[in-house]
Amino acid sequence: MPSMPPRTILVVDDEEIVRALVARALRSAGYRVEEATDGRAGLALLESGSVSFDLVVCDLVMPALNGRDLARWITRHRPGLPVLFISGYPLPYLQAHDLHDPTFPLLRKPFLPSRLLESVEEALAAPGGRKDQISQFDMTIPSDPSDELRRG
Repeated sequence: MPSMPPRTILVVDDEEIVRALVARALRSAGYRVEEATDGRAGLALLESGSVSFDLVVCDLVMPALNGRDLARWITRHRPGLPVLFISGYPLPYLQAHDLHDPTFPLLRKPFLPSRLLESVEEALAAPGGRKDQISQFDMTIPSDPSDELRRG
């Protein structure tokens, strides 16, 4: 039986260190990874159609085009493409600023690479990557909640 080609994941995060760490963890697990420096760059990659993505891992709080708006575009133009949100902001902040779409899973920063990989596998296995098929939140409580506000 021929082996399946590796899945391709788009990582969209405006924080270079976070994007690099997420991409490295995914590549180490055998995924192909494309990186976008913000929502607009992610949208440009998706619109170009030059790469067929199996999953988008996307920060929620970004300048110019936030993760929720990017997910709305994906829902309209690439139905069935799963989205996994990542954010260090508390859920009440995301809700108050209309940034969280509860139909998609959210992985809270900071997270371990093992938790990222679990969430990615769940998202890839779920039809359309919707939250009713996968766990919505990693309920990791940071030791200093003020640190969470500095993460995006």
